[in-house]
Amino acid sequence: MAQVVLENVYKSFPTRHNERVTPVVAQSSLLAPIDAPSVVEKETQEPKQTVSVLRNINLSVADGEFMVLVGPSGCGKSTLLRLIAGLEKISGGNVWVGDRLVNELPPKARDIAMVFQNYALYPHMTVYDNLAFGLRRTLRSDKQRTPSLDNLLVRVTRGLPKQLRYTTARERAVDDRVRNVAQLLQIEALLNRLPKQLSGGQKQRVALGRAIARNPQVFLMDEPLSNLDAKLRAETRAQIVKLQRQLGTTTVYVTHDQTEAMTMGDRIAVMNQGQIQQVAPPLELYNRPATRFVAEFIGSPPMNFLPVQFHAPLSITHPQFRCTLPDRWANVLQNYDQQTLILGIRPEHFHLSTPAPENLLVQIDLVEALGNDTYLAVSFVKQGIQPSLIATTATNTLQVRIPPDQKVSIGEQLWLSLSLDKLHFFEYESGKAIWSD
Repeated sequence: MAQVVLENVYKSFPTRHNERVTPVVAQSSLLAPIDAPSVVEKETQEPKQTVSVLRNINLSVADGEFMVLVGPSGCGKSTLLRLIAGLEKISGGNVWVGDRLVNELPPKARDIAMVFQNYALYPHMTVYDNLAFGLRRTLRSDKQRTPSLDNLLVRVTRGLPKQLRYTTARERAVDDRVRNVAQLLQIEALLNRLPKQLSGGQKQRVALGRAIARNPQVFLMDEPLSNLDAKLRAETRAQIVKLQRQLGTTTVYVTHDQTEAMTMGDRIAVMNQGQIQQVAPPLELYNRPATRFVAEFIGSPPMNFLPVQFHAPLSITHPQFRCTLPDRWANVLQNYDQQTLILGIRPEHFHLSTPAPENLLVQIDLVEALGNDTYLAVSFVKQGIQPSLIATTATNTLQVRIPPDQKVSIGEQLWLSLSLDKLHFFEYESGKAIWSD
């Protein structure tokens, strides 16, 4: 087993010769500076030579740790995984596996096993041969025997019944390893089947088994559960975590599903637009997000955001409500007096309440009754104020969680109170979190 360290990693792809970066031009000449180039001038300029997909990636994965890379589609998480595996060449920085710098090493020399999203099983091979394929290329027997004699004995006994055929020491070692892995994954009954005869969950276990059989220093998993249905995904998710704990192998797991990230990872690295936004344990990401993006991405339904104006020492106002904050915010927010901030609050931190200046009057637009919880999509009820005061600052829709036994209907109006000890604040322009401690 080994730690994985990424130092200031960059990755850029060259643009194709006929690819152009979409020009950004003003919609109206009244908005453009006098010396701004016209659309014609933009089109005659040379296109950029490279497109940067990863920038300034610094990440350390401890020996035996389960690290999850999570982010929206196109954020660069799969590309980062391929850089670690050696399937892509880095444009800058260093990749360390254990005490080895592997920048120039080919994938087969990195002692890394990768599980792909599409399983990548050989369709003409049985499950047994899929598991044994990599081992037959790498495993070496400790028993010394001349290859020519081994080959001769194999050829001579090939036509005999299976129990009488000669098997090399290397093949016996492969067989032991394959059957141990099959027992570990509970796929012994599938060893003689072809991939087309397997279900999605069985294919995924075979793909995992092929990686486990090699006993690598590092596992890399690229969205291995995305092709499974919800029930099977939950079962396989638990199996992967159990196996990783049992084997103690360093694992880097890529997903876009924040539920997978929260339930599987020792730590999570949240990525967006080719950069790491925050690396932390799951509950720390949930309770102390570093940016507005992390706060919105982690949690389902996502956090709600409202623009508010802060007034020293502890007052915030919104066109729909005003309230006084707990004392712990006094020192933190003193430099933001009379400034607009983004208030963040999760759906479970609203409570049904009564009319009051600090509460929100909303109307129910949608009800999602899940049995264990009920989620509401609600919008503000404008109380004699200019609609533009709300419309220009943020979306009018909020996500709210209420107890499942609370009966509500679409069109009904509710008063909601905020859990003042669960509020989050973010800078309006940068989106950077402001923490109270």
